[in-house]
Amino acid sequence: MSQDLNKIKHSTTHLIAAAVLKLYPKTKLAIGPAIEDGFYYDFDFKEKISEEDLIKIEKETEKLIKANLVFKKKKVDPEKALELFKNQPFKLELIRQLKKEGEKEITLYESGDFTDLCQGPHVEKSSQIGAFKLLSLAGAYWKGDEKKPMLTRIYGVAFKTKAELKKYLQQLEEAKKRDHRKLNRDLKIYQTSDLLGTGLVTLLPKGTIIAEEL
Repeated sequence: MSQDLNKIKHSTTHLIAAAVLKLYPKTKLAIGPAIEDGFYYDFDFKEKISEEDLIKIEKETEKLIKANLVFKKKKVDPEKALELFKNQPFKLELIRQLKKEGEKEITLYESGDFTDLCQGPHVEKSSQIGAFKLLSLAGAYWKGDEKKPMLTRIYGVAFKTKAELKKYLQQLEEAKKRDHRKLNRDLKIYQTSDLLGTGLVTLLPKGTIIAEEL
């Protein structure tokens, strides 16, 4: 992952979090890193959301990108950070952990009226984010611990240009066409049963022919 693309992905997560708070003010924020295939941000929504809501979040995020917001790095002491995030329990947990580890300064990034706990790096201005797309929702335990709260994870991708985004989305569509689950539905090669266990398959006539030929 190039450093420039990493900055774009990471910066996009901040703006998505800002957009979510504008649309759903009671939401609690967890973390939002860049990853190899894009990015994600974990949220504790107080209302139920679906993948249809991603379009609304996208539109709100696009407004922030067009506003050409500046990403400002800021360092504060742990006590100040605890005060700033007093209504965000997951951020408070992270700050307390950093304080326990001996950190004397907590790094924050401001973009417009939104501030997030973050080491960076980021783009200088939101207009440097070329194109992004929110792809899906998933459940994720806080810190990967099943004893901790289940959060809603929003996955997405971001690129330097719209052309790169278009190419990536086309590749995703092609991959879906070749997905073995879709191919099986279309070609009727095998079936599964809850009685046998979903990991076990029963060959249908077409599947038996393929097995015999092999």
